[in-house]
Order: sequence, then C-alpha cells, then structure tokens
Amino acid sequence: MSKVLKLVFINSEDKNTTLSVPNAKDGLDEATVRQAMKTITDAHAFNKDGVDVYKSARMAKYVETTTTTVFDDSKSHQN
Repeated sequence: MSKVLKLVFINSEDKNTTLSVPNAKDGLDEATVRQAMKTITDAHAFNKDGVDVYKSARMAKYVETTTTTVFDDSKSHQN
C-alpha cells in the first residue's frame, strides 16, 4: 500500500490545483499542514502562464492506494 499527502490549492483563476507529496510523514496535524501550505502560497514561487498556481489552501488529505498484481510477466521478458 502506498500513501500520498495531497495538498489542494486554489489558483488565481479559482481552479483547484493539487500538489502530491509522496513519502510524507504520517499523521501530520492540521496546524502543521496549514502552515506548510501557507509557506507555499506566501512564496508565490509557482507561476504558469501568468497564473499563480498555489494562491490559497483549500484542503489536505492522505490518499492510500492498494495495488494487487494479477500477473507480472516483466521478469520473463528480460534477457
């Protein structure tokens, strides 16, 4: 199972933008994540075609993904 912290921001066009953080520390509290997102928004370091990509924080969530392999022939195709 893999776990990713998804930070959802609103850009300067009022659209959602998601920053995915793999291997984030587990169990981060709201205050810590809000402060990290504020640091990102205050930096104004991410701009694409005149759009402030991370204008304000909207939400944060952990997303867990379970992968179940049905078959894997990758080893049999190696030389």
